[in-house]
Amino acid sequence: MNITARLADRVLSLALEGRLDAFGSGELAACLKRDFGADVVCVLLDMTRVDYISSAGIRVLLPIHKELARRGGALILASLQNYCREVLEVTGFSDVLPQFDSVEKARISARRIALRKHNQENWDHLETASMDQGAVRIMKAGGGPGAVEVLGDVRDVLHARVTPQDLLSKRFFETEYSIGLGGLGRAPEDFFEIMGEMITIGGTMVWLPTDGHDTPDFLIPKVDKGGVMVRTGYNISLAGGFDEFMVFESRDAAGTTISQLYRDLFQLARRRRADFKGLLGLALRGQAAAVYGSGVLRSPVAPFAPANGGLITDPSNIGEWMACDREPRHRDVTLLACGVGADLTGPLDAFDAAELNKAFYLHPANIGAKTELLHNHAVIFKEQPFPERPTDLEGEIRRVVQEGEFVDMRHLLDNSTITRALIGVSYVQAVRPDPHGEPSAAA
Repeated sequence: MNITARLADRVLSLALEGRLDAFGSGELAACLKRDFGADVVCVLLDMTRVDYISSAGIRVLLPIHKELARRGGALILASLQNYCREVLEVTGFSDVLPQFDSVEKARISARRIALRKHNQENWDHLETASMDQGAVRIMKAGGGPGAVEVLGDVRDVLHARVTPQDLLSKRFFETEYSIGLGGLGRAPEDFFEIMGEMITIGGTMVWLPTDGHDTPDFLIPKVDKGGVMVRTGYNISLAGGFDEFMVFESRDAAGTTISQLYRDLFQLARRRRADFKGLLGLALRGQAAAVYGSGVLRSPVAPFAPANGGLITDPSNIGEWMACDREPRHRDVTLLACGVGADLTGPLDAFDAAELNKAFYLHPANIGAKTELLHNHAVIFKEQPFPERPTDLEGEIRRVVQEGEFVDMRHLLDNSTITRALIGVSYVQAVRPDPHGEPSAAA
């Protein structure tokens, strides 16, 4: 067993070559005894050149896995060959040890875990900033450059001209943070005429079928085998990870509106970030004082298009097409939200105009005197305590999904109010086509 070790930023990377059998595991154990110091929070095993692993090899890994878990870190496997992957599956360890199909993806994950540990240990010394509506504590997240990836066209939704040929499918693991119009089902005829608002967040797909029952439905796959697909006529995803995490506290006990929060974040980005181009992608786990929601009442597909040829949001059509809350639908709840915001006080010419117009409806009649254009969806749960010193957005989102009591899902209106939130912020550098869509008609 040949082993090349490298320690950097509290991540111990080991490139292995040979057989991880009883003999090879002894050599790996000796290497770990020498290099696995008290400060290490991640061990990354590059398994590209390992064609064999046995229970003897797995037994060497388990104590390291347990110790790293105790430290708040992880043992990560990268680029497993088929036989090694099969051994982990039949021995029951496939779900225990995180696996990535490339070394680069594993390195990104390891760096993020190490950053999270750094943020926890240096909480009192993290950057803070005061904003008009509150204050934030800012942490590096290890992601970027961020992008918004687009499937379909928002104009087709607003004109109710989506056809079966426009439908696309995405696998769950390709839609970690996304919003749009969609549904679930085996074939287009199962969902085409009842598609509604949708969100994917925390390994969960939630959608609001337009079947007249006004009841959201959801799916939480335990294992992603790629068989169950998210079906969509329009979807925007946050790609590239988050540049920063922020812990927000509202100055007003009644909360800060979504529009005010975005304005503050735009202003903060202009002040702090040379790479801010006018778009932000956000995902958050927050406490909401009041939630105002909306949703389409019928699937915006060509057979149902308004007879007058107008938009579904036109004054003459909106009553038949949209349900919009005039009073809070929910008060004092926990929510998981995902969305994008465009700062209209400056130019957006750094982005591909064609793709930008597919993501946002930038027609002058829609913009008017607005200073921002926002699109956010939220999954609502009964109120859970806000964590102290939160640094792990994905972990907090998973905890809410696993432990929380699901209440609702809606398009989140801009006058909804947030009192506290852990926010993942992406300073979007590009708006581009999503490469992961597959024709639903062929699914």
